[in-house]
Amino acid sequence: MTPALMQFCASISGAEPVFVASIPLRRAATSFCFENVARRVEEKGGSIAYGWAIWHMPGLYFEAEHHAVWRNRLGNLIDVSPQMGGRKRLLFLPDAAAVYDPFAIRQNIMAPDGESERARRMTELGNRRHALLLSCRILGTAEIRLYEDDQIELSDIDRQIQQIMLS
Repeated sequence: MTPALMQFCASISGAEPVFVASIPLRRAATSFCFENVARRVEEKGGSIAYGWAIWHMPGLYFEAEHHAVWRNRLGNLIDVSPQMGGRKRLLFLPDAAAVYDPFAIRQNIMAPDGESERARRMTELGNRRHALLLSCRILGTAEIRLYEDDQIELSDIDRQIQQIMLS
């Protein structure tokens, strides 16, 4: 937890970020944390904790992704959704104001890690990518509809991101 990471988190929520154990439910779907947690609450009680999954690519960017975890009856936070790469824990920033609404999806929040042109450009491209995908989302569903122009733009953004990652 670096000062820069704490500053990024403070720009989003007044809560302290916490590491949460990732114990995915059987049959839990990747990228469906809100539905996964709702199912867990229905089965085992507890409640949903809204907030942000915090990602950090050192020297490039910080990223906050709208996320939910399960608060069990003892008050412990557990991430019941599968994480990429099979991660066993997740940095979670609680934010009670970040309630999920399938008709008003929240865009990821990105900020550069440092002052380099590479970090600034990566953040700009990441924000463009998220905005494009959000604009192509069919409200109330997880479906994304990319038309030809959108596909071309997304491919161009992804190509530029790949160039930065390889440089």
